[in-house]
Amino acid sequence: MSKKIKQIPYTKYPDPIELTVVKLNDKGQGIAYLDKYEIYLEDAVDGDVVLAKVEAPFTNGSKRRPANVLSFIKKSDNRAQNNDDVLKHSTYAYGKLKYEISLEKKRQNILEALKKAKIKADVSTVEPTDLSKPSRYKTIRYFALTDNKVINGFYKTNSHEVESVEFSSLEPKWFSDFANDLCRLFTDNAVSVYDEESRLGLLRYLLLRDTQKQRLCVLTVFEQIDENLVSLYKKLAENYQIEAIYLNINGSSGNQILNGNLQCLSEKEQIKLSLCDFEFNAGPNTFLQVNYDIASKLYQEAIDFCGKDKEGHALDLCCGVGTMTLCLSRNFESVKGIEIVEDSIKAACINAEENHVDNVSLEVGDVKNNLKAHLKDPKLKAIICDPSRAGIGHEACTALASVKGSMKLAYIFCSLTALTRDLKTLVENGYRIESVKGFDMFPFTSHVETLVLLSKN
Repeated sequence: MSKKIKQIPYTKYPDPIELTVVKLNDKGQGIAYLDKYEIYLEDAVDGDVVLAKVEAPFTNGSKRRPANVLSFIKKSDNRAQNNDDVLKHSTYAYGKLKYEISLEKKRQNILEALKKAKIKADVSTVEPTDLSKPSRYKTIRYFALTDNKVINGFYKTNSHEVESVEFSSLEPKWFSDFANDLCRLFTDNAVSVYDEESRLGLLRYLLLRDTQKQRLCVLTVFEQIDENLVSLYKKLAENYQIEAIYLNINGSSGNQILNGNLQCLSEKEQIKLSLCDFEFNAGPNTFLQVNYDIASKLYQEAIDFCGKDKEGHALDLCCGVGTMTLCLSRNFESVKGIEIVEDSIKAACINAEENHVDNVSLEVGDVKNNLKAHLKDPKLKAIICDPSRAGIGHEACTALASVKGSMKLAYIFCSLTALTRDLKTLVENGYRIESVKGFDMFPFTSHVETLVLLSKN
């Protein structure tokens, strides 16, 4: 039987009301309380006291209602004084906060996730990003048409409405410069922008990647563009010293960025990234963390925890292109990497070969289906698990708990929902938490990477 939702009688508030914001949600909305209602306010943070016009509930009988801020009676001490314009974008839920306050909120979010799992554990301060330099070395910009001009930017939260981004201090400067010049080129040549409803127009997405050594770009369009425009796009990219240049023809109705016909327009198809003393190939579809400094610290803590055993074996679940598989190879007799994406395993094999690592084996597979066979290895001493936001799930966690003998497990969560679910299963089945630490991979967003180190005797 479905749970009956309590209906709240509608109360009208014709006059502006003073509200005190008590918390900030993961979408960057301030929340206040009025009678039986939960009031949502844009551009407000916890600690703000505002004069606001309360609107009708989001749905009939709901306790949740929006309100428009008319003025600030008192601004919160948590607010940043000199805020970067791009941080006002809805992508950055914590963009209006002082950086140290945003880190503490992320720490509290981790604690709340642990509480939901009925687990008591300390959480040290979230590892901060160095904001004096870029921290996002990959971006996806979306195109839109405003006043007959092509603009680029990010989607607003929970919508496909593009907010213009002229410059982002969190990204390399050339990202914005190149994207803006490209928009001017498209405007001058009257290139249309794709419309999702009518399925007409050309321009869809722009993907940019910087490895601090080399650059890559992918322009995604709805259908093939004429050769002159392709030539102008390529020439502009070459002027920005972009080594790997792609055009992607994506005629699908979905939102997958690199779906369709991917055409390389340059001699170089991939670029090189140095991470943890190894060289990795980065192509359009390659998954690599975008914040290299934080990724290096996160990976190193996970690897150090696994220890060294030149006669033991290690397992890297959801290994991607082999980033941590190669790092573990220096500490163990052999390492097995498992990944469900076949292209990632192909890239991992090339990375292992080019880095002259010969004690790793790499396998395409779903950890939910074939994990138990690998756990029977009597020489297995350590496991690293870095899955997608969904986590590995109850069945795979139960399998991990069935391992015989002592085991060290470093589990990297990119979703606190997955942390609550999977950690509960692991702890209930014999794993002990050694430490929990957050890493600020994406500053000023509500997202936090969480490394949980566990052991089993």
